[in-house]
Amino acid sequence: MRTLDDKEIMQLKATLQQRSLKYSIKKLRVAIYSRKSAEDVKETSIPTQIAECINFVSQYDFFEVAHILQEDNKSGMFTEARTEYNKLMSMAENQEIDVIVVMKLDRLARDMSDATTAVKLLKVYGCHFLAGDDVASADTPAGEFMRNVLFAQNQYVARRTASDVMAAECNNARKGETSGGFAPYGLQIVAKRYEINDEQAPAVRLMFEKFAMGWGYQRIADLLETQGYRTNAGRKFSATTINAMLKNDKYYGTLVYNRIGGKRKKNRVLIENFDEIRTQDAIPAIISKDLFDKVQTIMRENSNKAKQYSHPEYVLTGLLVCKSCGKNMHGSTQHVSKTKDKYRTYACPNHSSKSGSTCKTKNIRAEYIETAIKDMIANSINDYINTSGAAQVYASMSKDISSEICKLKQRIAELDKKVSALLVKAASTTSALLAQRYEEEAEVMLETKAKKESQIADLQNSCTAMQSLLQDTNKATLTVEDIFTSTDITRDLFRLYIDKIEIDDANDDITIVFK
Repeated sequence: MRTLDDKEIMQLKATLQQRSLKYSIKKLRVAIYSRKSAEDVKETSIPTQIAECINFVSQYDFFEVAHILQEDNKSGMFTEARTEYNKLMSMAENQEIDVIVVMKLDRLARDMSDATTAVKLLKVYGCHFLAGDDVASADTPAGEFMRNVLFAQNQYVARRTASDVMAAECNNARKGETSGGFAPYGLQIVAKRYEINDEQAPAVRLMFEKFAMGWGYQRIADLLETQGYRTNAGRKFSATTINAMLKNDKYYGTLVYNRIGGKRKKNRVLIENFDEIRTQDAIPAIISKDLFDKVQTIMRENSNKAKQYSHPEYVLTGLLVCKSCGKNMHGSTQHVSKTKDKYRTYACPNHSSKSGSTCKTKNIRAEYIETAIKDMIANSINDYINTSGAAQVYASMSKDISSEICKLKQRIAELDKKVSALLVKAASTTSALLAQRYEEEAEVMLETKAKKESQIADLQNSCTAMQSLLQDTNKATLTVEDIFTSTDITRDLFRLYIDKIEIDDANDDITIVFK
């Protein structure tokens, strides 16, 4: 730790004089802050940091230690998830402390932007910041320059370390070696290499073979249970676990690291780009590549079927309201018992037996209500064209669509902020489970963002198509097919013009409330 110069001592005593009148204190209240991250193997331990800071404070009779804050396994490249750091800054803002002491500058923050921002804020709060390796007279142009050099150096070291670690892990992957972590079920790690676990490998083969034969996840799980196989955690295999295992390249002998489209490691500290590493025959194969590929094909086909049948498009979801009880009606797939055919309906939730059948509104066929709404909107548009002219219609529609696009862009901007915040949390936490949860939440939001961007494209295409149709002077009226050219455009146009649709089953009536 360095020694304070005369100018710094004078400034500190002046602060003591001012705050003693305001807060009736006899000494400046010091907060000691120490931090160590998981990757700081060679850095000074937290107890040593605290001891060094206490020794520094004890040299000056106008200091007293008021708070000692410490954080272990916390990266200095981020501040959002650092509870004690944020508490420290809050105390400085509320003038609960007068001085912050750290052993080194990089204990406060390694990111240059975070470090400079923190120092500026502390200056605004009237709180002194003292670091053992800081420059004296940092409030001069030369001193500020030297401090910023130190901040930049600290950031460089963090990013350089991340790149070096990533390069080493990529090199390990090329050689077929692991970079830590746990082996998947059916494999084990011996001397940094994967080997087959002879007790578990038969269960892996059974999963792939039975799935390739057309077995479902639950049936496979039941068979594994019958034969005495359990997960590494001692639990019964679940459908989710089996699904994940069936996608693991390691089982046919290929080691994949830094997967494209997957969760990239150290993606916030690391700014250097590293390619995906795929090392074939790096692992003893439990199954053949042909069997693995066959299973992947079946899983893709099953996924497409699930999207087609389990989640059909219900373009009126959120718009249909049961007039009898006021509940929103939702999409539901019904089955014909004899033919096993499926058909779509919209149902009032209070009509189901699960809700006690408190509402008498019956299910309504989706094809019927959707066709009826399309006809009504098409007739309204054609009437508008006849009374106002094509140019006026296009101008009105263009204005409405532009307004909707603006709302969608605002929503996308909000999603971007939330995604950034989640990625910061994922990169800052030391818990692998929390990091995975944050990243999964971010992925869901990115999917939502993609849908919003797709909606914008659909609306723009719809506007262009409508302009082309309205300019066709030989076309007296627009048909339903002219207007509703796709499911996405249909859904977007419904939401653009309709506020709600009331279903009055008792009087066999439909009321559209336009925006």
